[in-house]
Amino acid sequence: MRFPYERFRRGQKESIIRISKYLGNFIVLKAPTGFGKTIVAILSHSSADKVLYVVRTINEIAPVIRELRRAGIDFTFVYSGRRMCPLLKGSEVDPNDFWINCKVVRDRRLCSFYERLSSVSVTDITEVLKESSIDPREIVNDLISKLSVCPFFALTKLIPKSHFTIATYPYLFKEDVYRTAFSNGLDEFYVIIDEAHTILNPQSIYEEELSDVDVNQALREARTYSLGSEVVNFLRDLINVTSKIRSRMLKRIEKAFIYPGEGFLQILEDAIIDIRLKRLKEFLESPETIVRISTKLTKVLKFLSTIKDQNFEAYGISDVYGKRIKALPINYEPIRGRLEVTKGVLMMSGTMPPKLIIDKILGKESQYIDVESDYGEVFPHHHTYYAVYAETTSSYHRRGTYMYSKYAELITRVYDSLTRGIVLTVHPSYQFMNEVVSRIDVKINQVVEDPYTSLSEVLGKSLSYDKVVIHAVAGGKVTEGIEIIDPRSNKSLINVVIIAGVPYPQPDDYVKDLRRNLVKEFGRELADKLVMDIPAVIKVLQAIGRAVRSERDRAFIVLADRRFLSRELKALLNIRYDLVTTDLAVLARHIELFTKGFL
Repeated sequence: MRFPYERFRRGQKESIIRISKYLGNFIVLKAPTGFGKTIVAILSHSSADKVLYVVRTINEIAPVIRELRRAGIDFTFVYSGRRMCPLLKGSEVDPNDFWINCKVVRDRRLCSFYERLSSVSVTDITEVLKESSIDPREIVNDLISKLSVCPFFALTKLIPKSHFTIATYPYLFKEDVYRTAFSNGLDEFYVIIDEAHTILNPQSIYEEELSDVDVNQALREARTYSLGSEVVNFLRDLINVTSKIRSRMLKRIEKAFIYPGEGFLQILEDAIIDIRLKRLKEFLESPETIVRISTKLTKVLKFLSTIKDQNFEAYGISDVYGKRIKALPINYEPIRGRLEVTKGVLMMSGTMPPKLIIDKILGKESQYIDVESDYGEVFPHHHTYYAVYAETTSSYHRRGTYMYSKYAELITRVYDSLTRGIVLTVHPSYQFMNEVVSRIDVKINQVVEDPYTSLSEVLGKSLSYDKVVIHAVAGGKVTEGIEIIDPRSNKSLINVVIIAGVPYPQPDDYVKDLRRNLVKEFGRELADKLVMDIPAVIKVLQAIGRAVRSERDRAFIVLADRRFLSRELKALLNIRYDLVTTDLAVLARHIELFTKGFL
C-alpha cells in the first residue's frame, strides 16, 4: 500500500485498515467533504482482485482517475456509450435506439472505429490512458484522434485486465446498461459507491418517463409505417391518459390504464423491428446516419417494460417540462437486488444516515465507519458557524406573502452584511424560490437557478460579481454539484449558506405510496424518517458541503426554519448550533464578526 500524500489525515489510515479487514461485507464510510474518501476507498481495496467504482456523473470520474494514477493502480472507465460514440458527434439519440443501431452498424462492419480495434493492442489503449489528462471526455477524444478507435469498446476491452473499473451509476443499478460494457457477471466485482446517500432515494436511480410529445410522435410513426390497429389504438388511449394530466405534483395513474399486458410488448418489439428495417433501406448503409435512427416506440417499450415490474407504479405530472408519465420504484427492492449480487460493497458519503437505518434498508448488518465519531473531528469546528434563524419557516400551512417577505428580508440583510463573496441560498422548491426572489430588491446581484440552468452558467455569472446571492433548489444541480473556488487562494468563495426552509419532499402521491410501502416493512416511525426527515437532512448537508470543500474553507450557515430546533432534525443533522435567534440584527452582526475572523 503506497499512500501518495505526505501524511494521513485523521482517520484515513485507520479507515483503510478497517475497510480492508471487512472486504466482502456491506461497509459504510461516513466522512466529511475534504477527508479524502476516494484515496481511502482505493487503497483499502488494493488487495481486491476486481473493483467496480461507481459515481453519479461523468464529471466525478476525473477525481477517481487522479487518485488511481497517484496510487499507481491500473484502471479503465466507462460512461454513456452514446456520448462516447464518434459517429454521433453530439447528436441526441435515445440510449435504447443507439444500442440497437450500434449493433447493426457493427454487425455490418460499417464502423471503421470499431473495425480498427482489432489492430490496436491493449498496450496502445493503456498508453493513451496514461498520457491524457484526467478528464474522461478528453481521454475519449484522444482515443479517437490518436488511435482512430471506438473509445467505448476500447475502454471496455480493458475491463478484464484492469484492477479498477470506474463507471457511472446506471452500470451498477441497471442490468441492461451493465451488459453493454461487461461480459462477465456483477458477482465478480467488489463495488465502491460514491455519494451513496443517493440509494436512500430510489427515484433518483430508477426512473423512466414518457411525455405527451413522445406518445404523439410514436402515434405518427405507427401510422406512417402502418403498424396495425392494435398499436395505433393503444397509443391513442395513452394520449388520452396524458391529455388528462393536470397536477403539478406527482399523481398516481392506475397501471390498468396504461399497461396493455405482456403479449402487447412482443407486438411492440416486432413493430419496432419493422420500422428499423424500413428505415435502414432509406439510409443506404451510411454508418453516420444508421446510428442516428430513432423511434419513440422504443421509449414507449422501455417504459412499459419498467412499469410491468411490481416494484414500480405510474404517476402523472404537468410542469415546466410538459405533461409526463413516470414509472417510479415504490420500495428498495431494485437497489437491494443489485447490491446482493456483488462480492462486497463499500458505500461512501459525508451524509450517510445512522447505522440502524442503513441496516434496515439493506436488509443486513453493515460494518459502519463514522470517521468523526470514531476518530475525532477531521477539520476544526471553527471552520463552520451554525445559526438557526427561528423567525421563519417553510411549513406549507405558514406559506404566504408574510413568510415569503420574511425570507426576502433575511437574504437581503445577509447580503448587506458582506463586503464580498457569495451567499448560497437553498430553497425547498422552484415555486417557493420564485415567491421569495420576487420580493427581493432588484439592486442586489443575484443568480437564479431554473430547471434548464447549467452549472457553467451559474459559475460564470457568479464570478462576474464581487458579491452575489445564488438562489438554488435543494437537491438540484447547483446544490449537488457546484464548486466555486478562488484560483489564487484555492479557497471556496461561498461565505454564507442560507437554508431557506426545511426541504421536505412535497406530499404528492409518490411520496404517499413510498411511505405506505415502507410502513409495511419498517413501521411508521422509520418510514417517516426514510421518506421525510432523512431526505431533507441529506439535502441540507449536501448544500452546506458546497461551501466547505477543504480545511482552508470557512462558512457561516443559516438554518432559516424554526423546525430545525426539533429533536428529530437536530439529531439527524448532528450539528452543534452556535446561535439561535429571532433577531435579524443579531444574526447579521454575527455574520460580520465571523467573516472578519472574530468568531
